[in-house]
Amino acid sequence: MKLWKKILIGIAAVIALAVVALVTKFYLLSPEVRPAAAMTAPSTPEAIARGKYLFEDVMVCIVCHSSADETQPGSPVDMKTIGQGRTFGPENELPGKLSGKNLTPDKTVGLGAWSDGEIVRAIREGVSRDGRPLFPQMPYRAYRTSLSDEDALAIVAYLRTLPPSSHDPGPTNIIFPVSMFIRAVPQPVTAPIPPPPADPQGRGRWLLRAAGCNQCHDSADAQHRPIEGKELGGGMALPFAKGVVYAANISSDPATGIGSYSDEDLMRVLDEGKSKAGRPLYVMPWAQYKNMTVEDKRAIIAALRASKPVVNTVPPAKL
Repeated sequence: MKLWKKILIGIAAVIALAVVALVTKFYLLSPEVRPAAAMTAPSTPEAIARGKYLFEDVMVCIVCHSSADETQPGSPVDMKTIGQGRTFGPENELPGKLSGKNLTPDKTVGLGAWSDGEIVRAIREGVSRDGRPLFPQMPYRAYRTSLSDEDALAIVAYLRTLPPSSHDPGPTNIIFPVSMFIRAVPQPVTAPIPPPPADPQGRGRWLLRAAGCNQCHDSADAQHRPIEGKELGGGMALPFAKGVVYAANISSDPATGIGSYSDEDLMRVLDEGKSKAGRPLYVMPWAQYKNMTVEDKRAIIAALRASKPVVNTVPPAKL
């Protein structure tokens, strides 16, 4: 056999092995799915109120699962559409069409046919009722380590109280190969998750993670993977309907971060959506964060003050 034929056969064998490895990894072994736990959400007023607070004002699930006007600062939500779903498309530079699911108790397009355990599994493990992986724009990777059973079930308790809606935002359709890679993202929760810490800094760190602050404000590479050692350093490009904003450096660095901000400056960011210079803030859902308790907002500020300083000058928005 001629040498070039042997080389071609060898190349074909390597390609075949690579294809088999990819199929095995992403279609046979992924996503990692465990049976949904047998869980029952409470129905007490206290649990429902806690779930409402988390869903609307801390984790701001309401912004992706309701109609929201991102052309306005703070992306205000149409409160008549809470939990009815929302569609995101290529204008957000997403790899396809992404739908925030209808989370109302409707039995056809909502969560009416889901068990409480299936909903908790979706929130924390990124797996739909039928085993499909959820696109990680939903920060289930953060919830996997931060959302206790009690808090997760409180959210379920609140969702069960929403008026059923038949609004269908449509399916999520992510293009290949992203659709393949996201299959490896979901992971089961294998250990109990503790409740939020009581001390201000610890609670603030928990709030930063639960509220999705790290997801936007950690410095990331071109593939949106967080860069180790540059937590809260900012710079991620966030395209939206009016242009592009860049996530601010909210580390404690005094020159490029929030080290020069006073506590009042930071409270104004959370309460009014205005930078230290008075510019209105887009994309950041401060219209919901402003409803957090004063204690929780002060805990966030305490955690930011204690964060590692990251030197990173973030470019101005392009609006």
